[in-house]
Amino acid sequence: MVSPASLAFMALTTFICLAVPLGGMLWIWSRRTPEGSQRWPHVWRSFWVGALAFVIAQVLTRLPLMTLVVPQLPEPWSGILLSGPGASFSAGLFEETGRLLLMLWLMKALHRWIDGVSFGLGHGGIEAVLLVGTANVNNMVIAGIINAGGWDAVAQSLPPEAAEQLRSALVDTSPWMFLLGGVERLAAITLHIACSLLVLAGIVHGRKLAGWAAAVVLHGSFNLVAVGMLQAGVHVLAVEALLIALAAALWLGILNSKRWFEPDRDSEVAPAPGVA
Repeated sequence: MVSPASLAFMALTTFICLAVPLGGMLWIWSRRTPEGSQRWPHVWRSFWVGALAFVIAQVLTRLPLMTLVVPQLPEPWSGILLSGPGASFSAGLFEETGRLLLMLWLMKALHRWIDGVSFGLGHGGIEAVLLVGTANVNNMVIAGIINAGGWDAVAQSLPPEAAEQLRSALVDTSPWMFLLGGVERLAAITLHIACSLLVLAGIVHGRKLAGWAAAVVLHGSFNLVAVGMLQAGVHVLAVEALLIALAAALWLGILNSKRWFEPDRDSEVAPAPGVA
């Protein structure tokens, strides 16, 4: 039987994946000036462009290449690209390139600090939903089948070893492990906001490649810290604690990054999207 605590933490993680990006955007969208007008018009455009950037960079490009093409490459290239450092920095390379290109193409009139924040919420939010939220929904469905006594019928349609691994992963895993996915997503969304602001600041100041390169290094390094610690045998709780500490440091940088943009840019009425 899957414990009620495990089910509760699966549900909470799923809630985090949805509520943090959407709740953050609703708060941003609801802000008003003293005159009563919307403080940050068109921020939803930045959000959806951010989500599109992840889908293009990862779902349609990097993940197919990493699963279908890279394993077929001769050594040492396949080993290098599939290693911890290779996977960590290829994620940064693809995602930051997608971030830069879509900001240039679809956000010509949206260069406020808040646009970087909303872009990061969209990018990190769709990643959270696709990579963690949907998996948790699937796990909750299977857990419900197990607890209702219907697992044997489902298991017959799977290879015996795969069926046992799936059942064990839900029944024998500590409930707290199901919460760590949500905690890790909080850190990841923070990272995506920070990277979005780096890239956008590079565009604003005419230093596109510098902003892009800084974001690639930050993104790849953040990923490598987690991957390297896990490969070294560090307990997952210690890894997640460090990621949260790093995310807290990133938030200080995110708040201080307002000075990279025009002083009142985040409260100006942006031109209609698409107008340079």
